Amino acid sequence: MLARASRFVGGADTQERTVRVAMIGYGAIGFEHGTAIDAVPGLEYALVCDRNEERLALAQQSFPSIATCTDMDEVARDDSIDLVIVSTPPNTHASISMQMLQAGKHVVSEKPFCLTTAEADTMIQLAEEQQRALTVYQCRRWDPDYLAIQQIMQRGTIGPIFHMETFIGGYAHPCNYWHSHEPISGGVFYDWGSHYLDWMLQLIPDPVESVRGIEHKRVWHDITNADQASVYLRFAGGQEASFIHSDIAAALKPKWYILGEQGAIVGEWRHETVKTRRWSGDLIEERLAPAESLPELYVFTYDADGAIQRQLLTLPPAPSYAFQRNLANHLHFGEPLAVPPGQSRRNIAVMEAAKHSAEQGGETIVLKC
Repeated sequence: MLARASRFVGGADTQERTVRVAMIGYGAIGFEHGTAIDAVPGLEYALVCDRNEERLALAQQSFPSIATCTDMDEVARDDSIDLVIVSTPPNTHASISMQMLQAGKHVVSEKPFCLTTAEADTMIQLAEEQQRALTVYQCRRWDPDYLAIQQIMQRGTIGPIFHMETFIGGYAHPCNYWHSHEPISGGVFYDWGSHYLDWMLQLIPDPVESVRGIEHKRVWHDITNADQASVYLRFAGGQEASFIHSDIAAALKPKWYILGEQGAIVGEWRHETVKTRRWSGDLIEERLAPAESLPELYVFTYDADGAIQRQLLTLPPAPSYAFQRNLANHLHFGEPLAVPPGQSRRNIAVMEAAKHSAEQGGETIVLKC
């Protein structure tokens, strides 16, 4: 708003040209992206590119005004396209992003940013040379439980964090799509780890000094991803943090277990059931996966007598289309990116080191990032 006001006072034209957006790869998240773009002033959902004609038909059904194509070279050559969302499998993120940057487009990459630190460095350098925006769709930075934890930390309620554990999983066969095929997905570390490690690195901003990764392959032998992966981090300030993603966990750990110098935060998974009825009137009960519900978040603090007090937090509402609003404001008014590429590079450096460590039997990898 301040940027808009200053431009008006300065006599600048406040009717900026709409940023025309193309998406390469209309997968499961395509509708989410399109809906957000349509809802945010300054952005226009203009083009969807996918090799699958059925997906293109679904895209046009949901967004009738878009154009479609099957060749991403057409996207690169289209001078009317300002920004490209790369929503293809992770092993293609770097090459497609670089092709679009070289064509003069701003780029939003789906998570993970890429698969190697070398790819991240090349992408960031190219974006700087081309003077184009480059960012990653870390949409879960606006999840209500993470926002609540940020608020607690900003208030100093539990003091500085020195220990953090995070977890996601259960006991179930992973999906049979590319997400579970390591040469395409990058492996388990790059799946939910893209979100959890991003959270952890934001909550503990000190440089990471060492990384250790452990993988187990014990049950699901028809897929190439590990059945369970663990990452252990140590930071320059002595803090430690860990993340576990497991598809063979019969008992769940808390989503969040955070210790601060004056208190703690624990996020317990909720076990929710959706109830509907068949046409006959019979009750249908469907139990949701833990990740499909927000956790119950508790903060533990000491009172004046030294007794520990536990409080259930009310989670804040998730802001609508926060990533896309920031993106539009960045492109039109120079607002800093909510997810600058350097932060995403840090995520990749940690995941790549964890993968290398796991391949070496859990060897500790010294890292400075």
